Amino acid sequence: MSCRIFINRFDYNLVVRGERKKAEHKNGLAVLDFALRETCGIDLSRQTIEKGLHGKPYFADRSDIHFNISHSGDLAAAAVCEYPVGVDIQVYRPVKDSLIKKLCSDTELQYIRSSDDKSRAFLQLWTLKESYIKATGDGMSFPMDEINFDIRRQNVKNAAVGRFSNQSGFYYVRDLGSFSLAACVLC
Repeated sequence: MSCRIFINRFDYNLVVRGERKKAEHKNGLAVLDFALRETCGIDLSRQTIEKGLHGKPYFADRSDIHFNISHSGDLAAAAVCEYPVGVDIQVYRPVKDSLIKKLCSDTELQYIRSSDDKSRAFLQLWTLKESYIKATGDGMSFPMDEINFDIRRQNVKNAAVGRFSNQSGFYYVRDLGSFSLAACVLC
Protein backbone atom coordinates (compact mmCIF):
# COMPACT_ATOMS: atom_id res chain seq x y z
CA MET A 1 0.00 0.00 0.00
CA SER A 2 1.20 3.51 -0.73
CA CYS A 3 0.13 6.71 0.98
CA ARG A 4 -2.91 8.22 -0.70
CA ILE A 5 -5.14 11.22 -0.09
CA PHE A 6 -8.79 11.33 -1.11
CA ILE A 7 -10.92 14.50 -1.22
CA ASN A 8 -14.64 15.00 -1.78
CA ARG A 9 -16.92 18.03 -1.88
CA PHE A 10 -20.23 17.97 -0.01
CA ASP A 11 -23.32 20.15 -0.19
CA TYR A 12 -24.40 21.40 3.24
CA ASN A 13 -27.24 23.65 2.07
CA LEU A 14 -29.93 21.32 3.46
CA VAL A 15 -28.16 20.59 6.75
CA VAL A 16 -30.10 21.84 9.77
CA ARG A 17 -28.40 24.68 11.65
CA GLY A 18 -26.40 23.29 14.56
CA GLU A 19 -25.87 19.92 12.82
CA ARG A 20 -23.09 21.04 10.45
CA LYS A 21 -20.15 19.69 12.51
CA LYS A 22 -21.78 16.25 12.78
CA ALA A 23 -22.46 16.23 9.04
CA GLU A 24 -18.86 17.24 8.29
CA HIS A 25 -17.48 14.44 10.48
CA LYS A 26 -19.88 11.91 8.94
CA ASN A 27 -18.74 12.98 5.46
CA GLY A 28 -15.10 12.73 6.51
CA LEU A 29 -15.79 9.13 7.54
CA ALA A 30 -17.51 8.54 4.19
CA VAL A 31 -14.35 9.69 2.39
CA LEU A 32 -12.29 7.43 4.69
CA ASP A 33 -14.57 4.48 3.93
CA PHE A 34 -14.07 5.05 0.19
CA ALA A 35 -10.30 5.44 0.67
CA LEU A 36 -10.05 2.20 2.66
CA ARG A 37 -12.04 0.27 0.07
CA GLU A 38 -9.86 1.64 -2.74
CA THR A 39 -6.47 1.17 -1.07
CA CYS A 40 -6.96 -1.85 1.19
CA GLY A 41 -10.21 -3.48 0.16
CA ILE A 42 -11.66 -3.14 3.65
CA ASP A 43 -15.01 -1.86 4.88
CA LEU A 44 -14.87 0.85 7.55
CA SER A 45 -18.08 -0.42 9.16
CA ARG A 46 -16.30 -3.70 9.98
CA GLN A 47 -13.43 -1.96 11.80
CA THR A 48 -13.19 -0.79 15.40
CA ILE A 49 -11.75 2.70 15.70
CA GLU A 50 -9.90 3.44 18.94
CA LYS A 51 -8.35 6.74 20.01
CA GLY A 52 -4.87 7.39 21.40
CA LEU A 53 -3.98 9.58 24.37
CA HIS A 54 -4.48 12.83 22.42
CA GLY A 55 -7.33 11.58 20.24
CA LYS A 56 -5.45 10.09 17.26
CA PRO A 57 -7.72 7.46 15.69
CA TYR A 58 -6.42 3.99 14.87
CA PHE A 59 -7.76 0.52 14.15
CA ALA A 60 -7.53 -1.77 17.18
CA ASP A 61 -6.85 -4.87 15.07
CA ARG A 62 -5.08 -3.43 11.98
CA SER A 63 -1.77 -1.87 13.03
CA ASP A 64 -0.64 -2.11 9.38
CA ILE A 65 -3.11 0.60 8.30
CA HIS A 66 -2.82 4.23 9.37
CA PHE A 67 -5.41 6.86 8.52
CA ASN A 68 -6.58 10.36 9.26
CA ILE A 69 -9.44 12.64 8.20
CA SER A 70 -10.02 16.37 8.01
CA HIS A 71 -12.85 18.65 6.91
CA SER A 72 -13.25 22.35 6.29
CA GLY A 73 -15.84 24.33 4.39
CA ASP A 74 -17.47 21.97 1.92
CA LEU A 75 -14.47 19.62 1.54
CA ALA A 76 -13.52 16.47 3.42
CA ALA A 77 -10.20 14.66 3.07
CA ALA A 78 -8.90 11.28 4.16
CA ALA A 79 -5.36 9.88 4.08
CA VAL A 80 -4.53 6.17 4.22
CA CYS A 81 -0.98 4.88 4.57
CA GLU A 82 1.18 2.06 5.86
CA TYR A 83 2.98 4.59 8.07
CA PRO A 84 1.63 7.10 10.62
CA VAL A 85 -0.10 9.85 8.64
CA GLY A 86 -1.85 13.13 9.34
CA VAL A 87 -3.92 15.20 6.94
CA ASP A 88 -5.42 18.66 7.24
CA ILE A 89 -7.51 20.80 4.94
CA GLN A 90 -8.43 24.42 5.63
CA VAL A 91 -10.42 27.10 3.86
CA TYR A 92 -8.28 30.19 3.31
CA ARG A 93 -9.48 33.02 5.57
CA PRO A 94 -8.03 36.16 7.16
CA VAL A 95 -5.73 35.50 10.13
CA LYS A 96 -4.60 37.93 12.83
CA ASP A 97 -0.91 38.85 13.04
CA SER A 98 -0.88 37.98 16.75
CA LEU A 99 -1.81 34.36 15.94
CA ILE A 100 0.82 34.16 13.21
CA LYS A 101 3.55 35.39 15.58
CA LYS A 102 2.46 33.01 18.32
CA LEU A 103 2.49 29.86 16.18
CA CYS A 104 5.39 30.30 13.76
CA SER A 105 9.15 29.95 13.91
CA ASP A 106 11.44 32.77 12.74
CA THR A 107 12.01 31.04 9.38
CA GLU A 108 8.27 30.67 8.87
CA LEU A 109 7.67 34.31 9.83
CA GLN A 110 10.18 35.37 7.15
CA TYR A 111 8.31 33.27 4.58
CA ILE A 112 4.96 34.79 5.59
CA ARG A 113 6.29 38.37 5.60
CA SER A 114 7.71 37.93 2.09
CA SER A 115 4.40 36.59 0.76
CA ASP A 116 1.85 38.68 -1.13
CA ASP A 117 -0.95 37.05 0.88
CA LYS A 118 0.15 36.60 4.51
CA SER A 119 -3.01 34.76 5.62
CA ARG A 120 -2.69 32.30 2.73
CA ALA A 121 1.00 31.67 3.49
CA PHE A 122 0.21 31.16 7.18
CA LEU A 123 -2.64 28.73 6.47
CA GLN A 124 -0.36 26.65 4.25
CA LEU A 125 2.02 26.37 7.20
CA TRP A 126 -0.85 25.79 9.63
CA THR A 127 -2.19 22.83 7.62
CA LEU A 128 1.32 21.36 7.62
CA LYS A 129 1.70 21.84 11.36
CA GLU A 130 -1.71 20.37 12.10
CA SER A 131 -1.11 17.39 9.80
CA TYR A 132 2.23 16.83 11.56
CA ILE A 133 0.75 16.73 15.08
CA LYS A 134 -2.03 14.48 13.78
CA ALA A 135 0.61 12.10 12.34
CA THR A 136 2.60 12.01 15.59
CA GLY A 137 -0.53 11.69 17.70
CA ASP A 138 0.61 14.55 19.95
CA GLY A 139 -2.39 16.73 19.17
CA MET A 140 -2.49 20.32 20.38
CA SER A 141 -0.25 19.40 23.33
CA PHE A 142 2.74 19.91 21.01
CA PRO A 143 4.07 23.51 20.89
CA MET A 144 3.27 24.67 17.34
CA ASP A 145 6.12 27.18 17.21
CA GLU A 146 8.60 24.30 17.62
CA ILE A 147 7.51 22.76 14.32
CA ASN A 148 9.40 24.39 11.47
CA PHE A 149 8.58 24.00 7.78
CA ASP A 150 10.38 25.60 4.84
CA ILE A 151 7.97 25.62 1.90
CA ARG A 152 9.52 28.40 -0.17
CA ARG A 153 10.03 26.07 -3.11
CA GLN A 154 6.70 25.21 -4.69
CA ASN A 155 7.88 22.36 -6.86
CA VAL A 156 4.88 20.27 -7.98
CA LYS A 157 1.84 22.09 -9.46
CA ASN A 158 1.12 24.56 -6.64
CA ALA A 159 2.53 22.09 -4.13
CA ALA A 160 5.61 21.73 -1.97
CA VAL A 161 7.04 18.34 -1.08
CA GLY A 162 9.90 17.81 1.32
CA ARG A 163 11.58 15.59 3.86
CA PHE A 164 11.86 16.31 7.56
CA SER A 165 15.32 17.36 8.69
CA ASN A 166 14.97 16.02 12.24
CA GLN A 167 13.28 12.64 11.67
CA SER A 168 12.25 10.17 9.00
CA GLY A 169 9.27 11.18 6.95
CA PHE A 170 8.00 13.63 4.40
CA TYR A 171 5.42 16.34 3.96
CA TYR A 172 3.18 17.61 1.20
CA VAL A 173 1.22 20.86 1.00
CA ARG A 174 -0.91 21.95 -1.92
CA ASP A 175 -2.87 25.05 -2.79
CA LEU A 176 -6.33 23.99 -3.98
CA GLY A 177 -7.65 27.44 -4.89
CA SER A 178 -9.68 28.43 -1.84
CA PHE A 179 -8.23 25.63 0.34
CA SER A 180 -4.86 24.46 1.60
CA LEU A 181 -4.30 20.70 1.86
CA ALA A 182 -1.36 19.16 3.74
CA ALA A 183 -0.21 15.71 4.77
CA CYS A 184 2.69 14.44 6.85
CA VAL A 185 3.94 10.86 6.86
CA LEU A 186 6.33 9.48 9.50
CA CYS A 187 8.39 6.59 8.14
